[in-house]
Amino acid sequence: MNEIITKIKEKQQLYKFKTELLNSKLTQEAELKEKIKGLQLEAEKADNIMYACRLLLEKLIFNSKMNLESFLTFALKQIFTDRDYAIKLNLKEESKRPGLEMLLVENGIEQTLTDSVGGGILSTLGLLLQIYYIEAYGLSKVMFIDEGLKEVSKIDTSRADSKDYLAGILSFLKWLSTEHGYIFVIVTHDTDVVGKADKVYKVYNGNVIEAS
Repeated sequence: MNEIITKIKEKQQLYKFKTELLNSKLTQEAELKEKIKGLQLEAEKADNIMYACRLLLEKLIFNSKMNLESFLTFALKQIFTDRDYAIKLNLKEESKRPGLEMLLVENGIEQTLTDSVGGGILSTLGLLLQIYYIEAYGLSKVMFIDEGLKEVSKIDTSRADSKDYLAGILSFLKWLSTEHGYIFVIVTHDTDVVGKADKVYKVYNGNVIEAS
């Protein structure tokens, strides 16, 4: 009889142990489910934040794109007065990062900068992009141009249709200097550029001499 009672108690203890173990597992499972639910909510919040950030970034890029297009188009029209130039920027996504493709537009015809666009245009756009960068980031308005205008065409007396685009870009730089406080330090051997400068310095044997 005692043996039976002992076995019953052992069964009861085992049942109690397994019940407690089961309850513990159920509690852990419930806690885990709550944690998973919390993580899912956090993930949804993160996704929403990332989506909002992406929309904001796209808006900022779009606004910057519009500003850059306007500035470049305005400048080209001031410099190349006989051409109907405009700049168009296409937003592209490369390796999950936004990028820009620049197109030169003339009379409604678009061409990439690698499609037979002259060196004068490329040099001019390179200079204008530096100016825009300075304006956009509020940097010092002092620019050094080392023979950067040599590919911009000037009057060729042997050609009746020759245009003085060099004079156009020098006039534009002069306007930026007078109206917006820019200082352009131009290193050149071109007497046409020298003739438009406010001050001229010559370098002889490492010595700088003011010429005008």
